[in-house]
Amino acid sequence: MLDDILKLPHCKVVRGACRETKGKKLWIKKNVAEGKKKILAGDVGGTKTDLGLFTVEEAFIRPVREKKFINKDHKGPLEVIEEFLGETGAEGIAAATLGVAAPVTENRATLTNISWDIDGEEIKKRFAIKKVELINDLVATGWGLPLLSGADFFMLQEGRPRRANAALIAAGTGLGESILFWDGKTHVPAATEGGHTDFAPRDTIETGLLTYLIKKYGHVSYERVLSGTGLKNIYDFLKEVSGREESPGLKARFEKEDPASVISDEAINGTDETCQKALEQFISIYGAEAANLALKALAVGGVYVGGGIAPKIAEALKGGGFIKAFTDKGRFKGFLSDIPVYVILNARTALFGAAHHAARSVSEVRYTLG
Repeated sequence: MLDDILKLPHCKVVRGACRETKGKKLWIKKNVAEGKKKILAGDVGGTKTDLGLFTVEEAFIRPVREKKFINKDHKGPLEVIEEFLGETGAEGIAAATLGVAAPVTENRATLTNISWDIDGEEIKKRFAIKKVELINDLVATGWGLPLLSGADFFMLQEGRPRRANAALIAAGTGLGESILFWDGKTHVPAATEGGHTDFAPRDTIETGLLTYLIKKYGHVSYERVLSGTGLKNIYDFLKEVSGREESPGLKARFEKEDPASVISDEAINGTDETCQKALEQFISIYGAEAANLALKALAVGGVYVGGGIAPKIAEALKGGGFIKAFTDKGRFKGFLSDIPVYVILNARTALFGAAHHAARSVSEVRYTLG
């Protein structure tokens, strides 16, 4: 649990009844309806969609069935949900929450990295679900943090844990950022589109990278650098600057595999110098932007690094480049050195968070995974 990591009291509410469950105190308010309720949760990204059917019973969220869908193989979210519910045979769903990789306005969203439109009200009517809410995917990840255990994280910087705002940054298909506001009892995730702010170079190499990407894109956001595509952009820039030729083996891999995965693999195995330098630059920029977010959010409660890329490059992140860049903020070096930094290892965090959010709309309970 996030509270375990931060060493916070797990049960502190004025009214209701407190129960012990598996050694952890769970606060349950009075008049909570008994019996199981079915909820639908989703993590809708630019590349894939994870859907899960869960039951809610007292203080437990229990997974029933989960499935991953590759977005390019489907016309849109309605088709994916219809297929999933058809396979599960689920009816009478009390609530659904979908975390989506896009800004959400009036319960609607258009995905940033795939031409999918999602309408919560349309889903509600189509599948006869009592309540459907769309939330940003990083908000979903934020709601998932309290359901994780210590084994779902590894620490990049110990810092000094405090009850205060925290921040979440996640590079994958795109770059997501969220602020976890501390309300005196718990963290409440809030959406941002910080990944689309202007990329700010810190040295001559990054200035060259910016110039290179301006020619390619015009506007250059941090997502153009800190994402799967961003890692390939860094590699292409460094290859052009160095004048090195790609080996036939590397060219073949790029043609058949995901370029970002190839670069990471070659870098970690030490088999290609340009890949190594590209990953080092990526990690340094990642650490610098995580610190930018921490400063803007005053996130002394911790910074969480999520997304699909971080767990795959965990060993490289441990090398020190991320934290070196994270703390390289002049007069605020000491301030940033006191902030705990964790990498989220559990790939289902956003799905769990969407389930947590849906469960909270069913009944006011302090939930844990059953």
